[in-house]
Amino acid sequence: MAERAGQEDDMPDLSALDDVSNVLLLVPSLGNQGRQACLTLLSRTPPSETNILTVTYTDTAPDWVDLWSEHVGTPPVRGGIVPIGQGKSDVDDPSWAVKSVENPSDLTGIGIQLSELLSTMAKAADDSEEIAVCFDSVTSLLQYADLQRAFRFLHVVTGRVKTVGGVGYYRLDPDAHDRQTLATLKGLFDAVVEVDEDGAWSVQT
Repeated sequence: MAERAGQEDDMPDLSALDDVSNVLLLVPSLGNQGRQACLTLLSRTPPSETNILTVTYTDTAPDWVDLWSEHVGTPPVRGGIVPIGQGKSDVDDPSWAVKSVENPSDLTGIGIQLSELLSTMAKAADDSEEIAVCFDSVTSLLQYADLQRAFRFLHVVTGRVKTVGGVGYYRLDPDAHDRQTLATLKGLFDAVVEVDEDGAWSVQT
């Protein structure tokens, strides 16, 4: 069922996502819209009650922390960043742990770093805390792995997110892939959120 969720300037009604574990986020790559959509979804729950993990092919760790600070303001309970292909970098804010992966084709390395951060968060979090993950982006992943390999990798990642009781948002540019690729990938997710060029949101569960 598709539902119009309003404009990003107003916080969209995303209550349809309350009981899902993994969400495919369809956003055009042009501009900063994709990052803003990820940040909006990650901050659905108060930062003081949320563990945040991001996997990013485009931002250094300090860049990501700056984006979070500008958009949200308050640090999460615990933060984790897996910057891919950005070189090694640390951040001054102790709220964020950084696990860099220098080779974007190293899906095993990405999976290990992501799993370590997820496990640490899950062990430390109490029952009142949420775990939210942003994978930015599947489109970037598909530049370094064919569809079959990427599908297997994402199948493992989505399973791990579900196992720790978290919610994952996986950004993809719908204009960069053919229908068969989109149809194949959609099978991994519990819901699809689409943000169009005008900033209007829709949710399909």
